[in-house]
Amino acid sequence: MVSLATGQVLGVEALSRFVPADRGAPQDWFSDAARAGRTVHLELRAAVVALDAAAALPVPGYVAVNFSPATLLWSGLARLLSSLPIHPSRIVVELTEHTTVPDYARLTRALRPLRNAGIRLAVDDAGAGYATFRHILRLSPDIIKIDRTLISGIDADPALRAFTAAVVAFAREMRLTVIAEGIARPAELAVLRELAVDAGQGYLLGRPTSRSDDWLAWRRPLRFPDLSDSPAPTVK
Repeated sequence: MVSLATGQVLGVEALSRFVPADRGAPQDWFSDAARAGRTVHLELRAAVVALDAAAALPVPGYVAVNFSPATLLWSGLARLLSSLPIHPSRIVVELTEHTTVPDYARLTRALRPLRNAGIRLAVDDAGAGYATFRHILRLSPDIIKIDRTLISGIDADPALRAFTAAVVAFAREMRLTVIAEGIARPAELAVLRELAVDAGQGYLLGRPTSRSDDWLAWRRPLRFPDLSDSPAPTVK
């Protein structure tokens, strides 16, 4: 996640990959875990591996991990995250928009010890479905992440531009951070910067990597391309 004002790397999102890769995409593994009643176990394992590795990051930014409501409701979560080598203040938990929240009051209570420890909450995939702003209004997150389907082609779509401008205005009023997902083209980046979106992520700004040599480059602010169709730079 990169500041769209300065180019500084603010944080990273932990993504899961499984070996061997030919046995299914990551979402297939998590779907299988859900059918087997092991969602919480797999999500916790993925988060622990990611946050252990994040202790070696050369930048002081945050690390975002994805949790379902079931995992956020697990009573030992705050204790587990506090025991890891990365300080809780550098952890962001992302709640996907696609996840059903059956009891917001109970989830709010479960989040309280996490947030008291300094962990921040993000609502992921905002705008991808009908529950987005219910999550936002009921849970009062720190971060809103706009879904990539609403960022792709924003430079040529007035409706997408207007929607993003409205989210930014709402976030300013509520003192929230807005992150645009899936930025792939310089023209999209230019519009998002014009709309004063706080931060962004996507292949234009940097591709997923587990190489420590790649991580070293994150110490330097990115130089944003101008509005053109020239090849997009990546963090290498």
